[in-house]
Amino acid sequence: MAGKGNKEEVYFKICNTVLRLEVSKGHQKWTLSDIAKYADVTRSLIYYYFGKEKKTIVEEAFRYMLDLFFNLNSDEHRGVAARMSNIIPKIKEMPYCFVLFFLERSKETEIGVIIRQKEKALLERLKSEYPDMDANQILRVYLMELGAIAFSLDNEKVFEIFPPMQSK
Repeated sequence: MAGKGNKEEVYFKICNTVLRLEVSKGHQKWTLSDIAKYADVTRSLIYYYFGKEKKTIVEEAFRYMLDLFFNLNSDEHRGVAARMSNIIPKIKEMPYCFVLFFLERSKETEIGVIIRQKEKALLERLKSEYPDMDANQILRVYLMELGAIAFSLDNEKVFEIFPPMQSK
């Protein structure tokens, strides 16, 4: 990810690799050596960031990627179109997050719970940005965002579909 510090680039690379292995090999059917090999890092670096437990590694990788996906770590109220123009390129860098998102979202697993918690946080954020919208309108915006991501819309189309809305 251009513009990020080396530590964040490495962390992203590890997390993205974990999610890729979750999709390609199956739930926790990979090894820490697999992560190290495909992320081009040492196992000791993985231990440093995540520990040795696969469950913890998957959960932390998914939390991190969903924070990027939903842009939850930013305090900036950028509006839907600006957020989407930021998210869509990220999804191209981490397509496995989007795949796992839909595979796990409704499951009663720890990953499913994490997804629903992050979705709730995003919906609450949208509600705080657009207090005049009711819950159905907020949900409609979110569902349209998911569609825009699935179709990998270009920025011009994103700004056409999501014109600037009045936020607080």
